[in-house]
Amino acid sequence: MKKVLLLSLGLVMGFSAFAQTRVAKNDIAVRKATAVKGIAVDDTKMGSVIDNSSRANNSIVANRYLNFEEAEAMITYYDLQSNGSISNRMYQNANGDVAVVATLSLDASGGAADRGTGYNFAAGGDVYAFAGIPEAREETNATGADLRTGWPTIAPYGANGEILVNHADGLNYWIRETAGEGQWDGPYQIPNMEEGYAMVWPRVATSGENNEIIHVIAAAQVTLADGSVEVVQYYCRSTDGENWDVNYSPLAETDEHKDIYGGDDYAIAANGDVVAIVYQALFSAHLYAYKSVDNGETWEKFVVWENPFPGDWETDESTITGGEDDPGAPTPVTSSVVVGPDGTVHVAFSTSLYSHRELGTSYYYYYPHRTIDGIHYWNDTRDPVDNTLRLWGPDPEQDPTGEYVFHSGDSINYCGWLPFYENVNDFINENTYDGADDHYLFMSSASGYPALSVDPEGNLAMAYSAYDTQRTNPENGLYYRSTIMSYKKAGDEGWSVAVEHVMEDFMHTVDEVLFVNAAPTVTNVNEFWFSYSADDVHGLFCGNGATQQNASSNTCYVFKISSSEIGVEETEAKDVVYNVYPNPATDMIFVASSMDADATITFTNIAGQTVKVVNQGLTSGNNSVNISDLNTGVYFCTVTANGFSHTSKVVVK
Repeated sequence: MKKVLLLSLGLVMGFSAFAQTRVAKNDIAVRKATAVKGIAVDDTKMGSVIDNSSRANNSIVANRYLNFEEAEAMITYYDLQSNGSISNRMYQNANGDVAVVATLSLDASGGAADRGTGYNFAAGGDVYAFAGIPEAREETNATGADLRTGWPTIAPYGANGEILVNHADGLNYWIRETAGEGQWDGPYQIPNMEEGYAMVWPRVATSGENNEIIHVIAAAQVTLADGSVEVVQYYCRSTDGENWDVNYSPLAETDEHKDIYGGDDYAIAANGDVVAIVYQALFSAHLYAYKSVDNGETWEKFVVWENPFPGDWETDESTITGGEDDPGAPTPVTSSVVVGPDGTVHVAFSTSLYSHRELGTSYYYYYPHRTIDGIHYWNDTRDPVDNTLRLWGPDPEQDPTGEYVFHSGDSINYCGWLPFYENVNDFINENTYDGADDHYLFMSSASGYPALSVDPEGNLAMAYSAYDTQRTNPENGLYYRSTIMSYKKAGDEGWSVAVEHVMEDFMHTVDEVLFVNAAPTVTNVNEFWFSYSADDVHGLFCGNGATQQNASSNTCYVFKISSSEIGVEETEAKDVVYNVYPNPATDMIFVASSMDADATITFTNIAGQTVKVVNQGLTSGNNSVNISDLNTGVYFCTVTANGFSHTSKVVVK
């Protein structure tokens, strides 16, 4: 299906409108639970049913798309796509090709004996180019053994290829030299460390000039002799696709790689030579970002959010957040990370509230209603996020009594929240899911599962899942969750938050969206790619406490979107060149362009003499320029295109 929506007038709400968005301070509900820290069951060895595995003035949904196109990529009866943050399940390569994966099972009974990787591919970024719905797991299309697997993750690899990683009694990977074509070469296995723990729940990213350096993060969960569970975090790196360096995660530098972060409590991204890893966990952990500017050889640590109540719940009294009358404590829930073209690390993470009132594993969590909302934004040029993590809070000027909390409208530190429509107070707590599926209820947050994407100019887009007051289940009156969009234009401090809603089509009338994913880097300016899974039932079939009685058909949709929040008309002049690399170079350099344009490429030496001129038509993406005729030395390369000039120093060896 394809939809193209014209730029339309939208309702605009001034910042002052947030002052009218107030609710009673006690507009919350809590549920008692027992924490089992770090537990996320690896079901790969089970043969049957699984158990678990700012612009504030633009903040009303207005749907100012410049373009929106959507397609069905696959159908699966396996609905638990993650225990926490979503792995890297989409990419767009330099040719514009888009690949998407998901955990696939076509077993309508829910047994999932056929579980594996669902895969689809669109050449050249054409939504119409997606193949038909996959009829079997991708592992059957390989040179080696067919495996039952889970938790697929995918990335571009090499000049034109791709790499697929998943788990089945450890981590397995497949490589294909040409993306989307032919059989996969594999499976191969990433070795475990000497302690022998089998790694699971992987994420893969690739870096370097030709995406030739592979980075995989994963965890291992092991039941020890005394019955306790140990969860360990790992980082794996390969420079040739055959040999692997397997080590503990960078968390090991501060001895935080064991029993703090669990399965799926992490995300990874890369752009050029820069790699970023984020770790978040519920309740008792800090939120960290690790950045490498040398393809994973060394790491710099950033504190994104410092937890005010870290420690062991059973022995450390400083983890007690207060009593029954005290406010709840904040916790990150899921996260997403991308690396911009300038190397900046961008992080988004959803939040919720809990209360830990006495030593032990019991706690209370707060239902994710409207005042317990907000997806935070951070980048590595900023200080750590304020540890209160509250989008809603008291305002003594508007309410000296303290009886109400107010929506802050802070679109600098927040990039996602519940969408507002004409009536900004239109939200009924009783219309939200309150079933027994704690994973579904708590992990989804009011606004959750953020998925970031960055374009060649550094513009950011984020898709996420949120309660939608405009769509309710006709049988029980519960709000469905929709896919909502936010944007941040390069150079702006603030976001345009919750300004677009991508589920207007009639076919989505009874769709419930939970897991959202993104192509972390895209080829064209203001052309972002996302995916999400949807079915017509609240809750999950798979997982501890799942409330869905029967497995349902979950459709994985892929969409391409351009927004007026970012975009300009194509006729408007703009600098199309955003990178010239590598440096130093030998026989060839590459000019990265955001669109097709005629260019003049001039090389001058340090004396200011012009030594080489090339007239070349640039295409969107990377364009090679032969420099084998230049002598060794330092040159200035000036690319003139579309009325702009871009000069870079190039060292020729």
